[in-house]
Amino acid sequence: MIRFATAGLVLLCALFSLASSCGQPMRPRPVAMTVTVDPTQPGTPLPRALLGHYDLSGELLAYDQVPGLPAAMSQAGFGGSDWRVGMGRWEAATRLLPALSDGTPCGIFTPAAAAPPGATDLDLISSRDWFRDDGNPVSFSDTLDGARYSLDYVRAVADVASSFGATPFLSVDSMPRALAANRTPWRDDCLWSFKNQVDNVRPENDLIFGVALAGAVERLVAGESGEPGRPISHVEIWNEPELPFFWDPAFEDLPGPMDRFFNMSIMALVQLDALRNRSADPNVRALSIGMAGFATPGVPELAITSFDGITLPTGGPLPLDFLSFHAYDDDPLVIVDRIESVAAATAATANYADIELVLGEWGPDLGTSGGDPAYAASMDPALHVATVLTLGAGAGLDRAHHAILFDFYPGIIQLGILDGAAQPKPAHRAYELLAQVITGDSVRLEATGFANGRLLPELSMISSRDANGTVRMLFTNRGAAKLIDAHLGDGIGPSELRRFFDPASGITTSPGNGPRLSIPAHSLVLATF
Repeated sequence: MIRFATAGLVLLCALFSLASSCGQPMRPRPVAMTVTVDPTQPGTPLPRALLGHYDLSGELLAYDQVPGLPAAMSQAGFGGSDWRVGMGRWEAATRLLPALSDGTPCGIFTPAAAAPPGATDLDLISSRDWFRDDGNPVSFSDTLDGARYSLDYVRAVADVASSFGATPFLSVDSMPRALAANRTPWRDDCLWSFKNQVDNVRPENDLIFGVALAGAVERLVAGESGEPGRPISHVEIWNEPELPFFWDPAFEDLPGPMDRFFNMSIMALVQLDALRNRSADPNVRALSIGMAGFATPGVPELAITSFDGITLPTGGPLPLDFLSFHAYDDDPLVIVDRIESVAAATAATANYADIELVLGEWGPDLGTSGGDPAYAASMDPALHVATVLTLGAGAGLDRAHHAILFDFYPGIIQLGILDGAAQPKPAHRAYELLAQVITGDSVRLEATGFANGRLLPELSMISSRDANGTVRMLFTNRGAAKLIDAHLGDGIGPSELRRFFDPASGITTSPGNGPRLSIPAHSLVLATF
């Protein structure tokens, strides 16, 4: 058994002296907290996909060619995890145009973010659309024509992800112009290049969209005409549909603001499931399908409850392998609460109790810490990362896509785990330590008497056993300094300690020196047994 006891420092006076001679009353000895872990317990899966990331700029800004970036992401455990990428759209601050549709000038942050000289909205839309537009309505016969599919962009996106050793997690987050209810772009936002009333609107025909999407996914995953398939594992229908940036409600043609969105999504899931069932390709058959990157608290819970009541004409439930949602908050416990709420909602369903939970985007609040160099350089991002993943793993989270890899422009320095020169930031150090615990062949070990790694409000712990039997414990301390007595078996302490509490010093490594561990304030401590 592994036992951990915590104790505070006690101020001791000289032998036989009065307490008052110390200048203050003697402090009572605090009650020790014992944490017990049985290393022989079966444990629960601890998927490497928890160390995944979300970043749509990889192919656009050639991340695979940034010196030091692939190696640094390997240190962060990116190999074997997920890279959530977009099938077609571009995110904020890349491929920006110099003016809005009405001529209002727009600023561009860096040369790398600018669109090609002379490019128009239509040029940018067509360069990333996965279904070619000929100006005519799309028929079912068009979806059978391989020449109508334009997959070079998304294949390049998947190839960049694979070059980092990550598996592409594909978000279908853009409406091709050929399939859109509106084909005339009107862009009224300088930052969000896809907010143009084409990429972010409903399809003209839900069924044709679903059939076309299945055709695109089949060609991507299985390959075609000498083009090899790509190792895509998950297909996610849309991104943050509650927000008009991503789903313009002005083009809805049903009473509810998202009725048509849900109709489209259900049709797409049914068509993707039919593709899996008829395909002879093992990678297509193994695809996981789900939705929808919900951004608003409470919406994923309502959605999964509603889906649970759907019965398809075939008599079965809606095919749904995962539910994805997003959370941004400076308080990591707020994000953990979101995870636990969605987990409880899925557990209460009749059909989806065992589906994957995917935290498709997460990080600090963009509105409060955005562009703050003091925050980015502090211990706060590292403690944030480690707390969310430690407690999220205990709550049943299966995949997590932290935003983002790399600060490609100054306004996002609170997000990337690497700076603009691909050098580690404090959050990257947290991933380095987490990668030692979440190894790809490790299982999570539960502490007796504590739920999901919560030791104290400010102290959390994740423990694992790898395939070689090595046990590791990572403590995340967001509070004051603590002492912890760690025992393996008959009083044997850890063989190695790695501490991170000073961003200027990085991670320090030392041999174990008995069972007593010093856990500095605002620190991460990894003990290996």
